[in-house]
Amino acid sequence: MVAEVTPDRQLGLRWPEVPDWTTSEPMAKDALHDRLLAITLRLPGAYEDRPWGSVHCKVDGKIFVGWGRLEDGTMSVGLRVDPAFQMMLVDSDPRFTVAKYVGKHGGVDMKLGPKPDWREVERFIVESYRLIAKKSRIKELDAPAPRSPRAKPRPASRQGSRASTGAPRRR
Repeated sequence: MVAEVTPDRQLGLRWPEVPDWTTSEPMAKDALHDRLLAITLRLPGAYEDRPWGSVHCKVDGKIFVGWGRLEDGTMSVGLRVDPAFQMMLVDSDPRFTVAKYVGKHGGVDMKLGPKPDWREVERFIVESYRLIAKKSRIKELDAPAPRSPRAKPRPASRQGSRASTGAPRRR
C-alpha cells in the first residue's frame, strides 16, 4: 500500500508532536490548583477539562474559568467579568490584565499572589459562572441548599401545646 502524499508532506512540513494529556502523568500537587478546583466543582454542572493542556472549567460545554502557572511560577486565573467592569479592574488593579483571546467579551487574567484572598477569588469565579451558565444552572445555584435528612421533630401533644399557650381546655 502506498502512503498518500499530502501537500504538507510535499512541502516537507511536519506537525509538532502534541502531548496526550489524557494519559500523561497526573499534575503535581499544587495547593492553589486544588483550592481553585474545589471552588469550581461546587458549582452546578461544572467540570474540569484540559483542552489545550492547561486547566479549564466548563459548564454545559462553555469555559467559565481557567488557570495555569506563568513562566515566573505565578498562578494566573482567566475568567469573565462584565465588560463595563473589565476596564475599571484593569486600570485600577495591577493583578488584572485583559485576556488575550476573550478580552473583547469581558475576559480578564488575574494573577494570584502567594496568599490570595479566597473569598474574592471565589466571588470572581462565581460571577464568571453566572455570565456563562444557562439560566437553569443559575436557578440551581441560587436554590436554597437542601436540608439534611434528619429525623423530623415530633409535633407537640395537644395537651402540651394548650398548656404552653395558656389556651383553655375544652371538655
